[in-house]
Amino acid sequence: MSFDKMKSMPDALKPLILLLTFLQIIFMASPGLRGFGWFICLTSILEFLAAIGIFLGFFFGVSFFATTTYSLLELGVSAAFCVCSALNTVYYFVNIFYLFNFWFLLATAASVLLVLAYGLQTLVNWSARGIQTRSTNQATAQPPPPPPGGAFPAGVNPA
Repeated sequence: MSFDKMKSMPDALKPLILLLTFLQIIFMASPGLRGFGWFICLTSILEFLAAIGIFLGFFFGVSFFATTTYSLLELGVSAAFCVCSALNTVYYFVNIFYLFNFWFLLATAASVLLVLAYGLQTLVNWSARGIQTRSTNQATAQPPPPPPGGAFPAGVNPA
């Protein structure tokens, strides 16, 4: 049942994010250079662990993932990881020009796709967060009925 839920838009990105974070870790570690900053390694591993946890939670149908609290939590996590992935992208992009390596190019591509995936997930969660307005403005309401005795006088807008 939860696997069918992954076919809809906000949840369809979860397997993609899991795959992209795994690829980013592989591409990051492949050059054999150990000059990586701690931030890049930390955010990549945290993104991967969070993606595994969220993917397995949705796949096995944990009830917490169906609450509105999780929706707001996922909004915050997606926004934070979007910013971290954007910083990782800048780091990879700088390293492409500093010491060119094909693995940095692949890590940059994976990081750009992660920024787009996290950004889209944040946008979808932001629009579906379930906050209702208290506005009584009804722009599609019918105009008021004509006054007794005929139509409105000239120049009067009934709406």
